Amino acid sequence: MKKNYFYRFFFHSYLVLFILPIFFSGCKTTSLLLKEKYTDPQVLPIQELIPDEIKWVPVTISEQNQNYNQLITYTQYEVKATNAKWACVKIDLEAPWQIIAEPITKNLGKRFFLLDFTKKYKTDVAVNTVPFTNTNHKYIPVSVVKIDGNTICPPNESYSTLAFKKILKNTSDFTESNTFSNSSYVWRAKIFKNQNEDELKDYDYAFGGFFMILDDQTIFPFENFKRSRTSVGLSSDGRYLYLMATCGINCPTGRNGLNYEKCALILQKMGCKTAMEFDGGHSSGLTLQNKNLIKPSLQRMIPAAFGLKISQ
Repeated sequence: MKKNYFYRFFFHSYLVLFILPIFFSGCKTTSLLLKEKYTDPQVLPIQELIPDEIKWVPVTISEQNQNYNQLITYTQYEVKATNAKWACVKIDLEAPWQIIAEPITKNLGKRFFLLDFTKKYKTDVAVNTVPFTNTNHKYIPVSVVKIDGNTICPPNESYSTLAFKKILKNTSDFTESNTFSNSSYVWRAKIFKNQNEDELKDYDYAFGGFFMILDDQTIFPFENFKRSRTSVGLSSDGRYLYLMATCGINCPTGRNGLNYEKCALILQKMGCKTAMEFDGGHSSGLTLQNKNLIKPSLQRMIPAAFGLKISQ
């Protein structure tokens, strides 16, 4: 009996010592980048990562306007070979979405849980975004954040970024019929492999992450480090936005998710032409209508996120 008590005490003490640093430290950007540079020679077959027939479930946004209910669909899947699960939300930007984001200037350095963010702003969908570092107890993003034309955090040329531009209906970029007669604009998105102030100057919003993982038929190679992940993909015309997150099933360490290449393969199968990674690990998260669609067993508070809600 005493022997069993000793083993239980030792195990729980070890677990506490392992978990505490997750919540009292910032995102270890430098050490992470040193680990994720080389290729994974053991990428799973695509059949094990995603079903052949993807079932997209529609999400009810408005009871008054049924057209809005075609804007968001989602799908999810368990990757049994890696004891992980993922979920993806597909968003049609062909409507008057309102983009909500943190940090605004006055909140720079503050942290929050993703679900609190989505409840505060009543977003229809939201994800964590920018990696960050802990500087004098302030959690500062280390990748670009641009909100409503204002640059909150400067570009970092080492990383990729997701940018949004507002397009008026009567411009040449708007080529398809629109079913939302009361809207005067739509959004178009683009992923840039590197953050450049000149390239981003014409964009209203920009959210940096880590690296581009997919560019048309090119999947960029990275090492096989399985983590919880937050990924974003785009259709070739920038109209359809795919927000995907993955985590291990009942895995408090956060190390039983997917690597970058597997995320790229899944998003490519869905129809994405470009894709990139936001901050991952215990920062990962994806919410849909005030619920966590994907959340690691232990989720860290974050200083940066963005969400979308419909302007009705």
